[in-house]
Amino acid sequence: MKEQEIKETLSDIKDLMERSQKVVFLDGAAGIVVGLWALLGAAVVSFWVYGSLNPLWGAWINPVRHADWASIFIVAGVCAVVFCAAFKTVWDMSKRRARRESLEFKLDAGSRHLLGKFFTVMVVGGLVCLTPLMNGLWNMVPGIMLVFYGLAMVVISPIAFKVSVTQYIGYADIALGIAALAFAPWGIMLWAIGFGIIHIVWGIWFHIRFDGKK
Repeated sequence: MKEQEIKETLSDIKDLMERSQKVVFLDGAAGIVVGLWALLGAAVVSFWVYGSLNPLWGAWINPVRHADWASIFIVAGVCAVVFCAAFKTVWDMSKRRARRESLEFKLDAGSRHLLGKFFTVMVVGGLVCLTPLMNGLWNMVPGIMLVFYGLAMVVISPIAFKVSVTQYIGYADIALGIAALAFAPWGIMLWAIGFGIIHIVWGIWFHIRFDGKK
């Protein structure tokens, strides 16, 4: 009897792992849209803080600025909107892809565990961002966000995605985040690269490599 229970437990664990690996049905178009959301957010923040839609030019003409509270709220608000829009995009497009492939898309125990890991890292990162924001050091926020997002991607990639390149996105964002912290005036530009350009390039690559074959 105990042996049978052990077999059933192992079978449940195996099913849980298999389901967790399918929690995100990757779509190249989703990566591109997420990258565009990020670039739009970076342009809005750059225009408000520097008076230029180009974060590189804005940082060049005004490399050091102690933001006022209006700028702090704008930065925090734009980051929140971009994150929510990106998450909604990935969620909706993943559901659509699952339906297209006749697969079930639901929040089972495995997917809840996976999302819990992701949001734990992201929430901690958000709380860490509060300290520089409250002290007017908004240009430290892009680096912190990149580092924690990269960590979240590294943590969930081995169990969430079948395409290992997503883990390298995490490593790239961590590296960009460290650079953004070291060179804070260029934080918005590096944020745009990490969340915008990298996601767009990944989305195009994924579409050509996998979606284009279907």
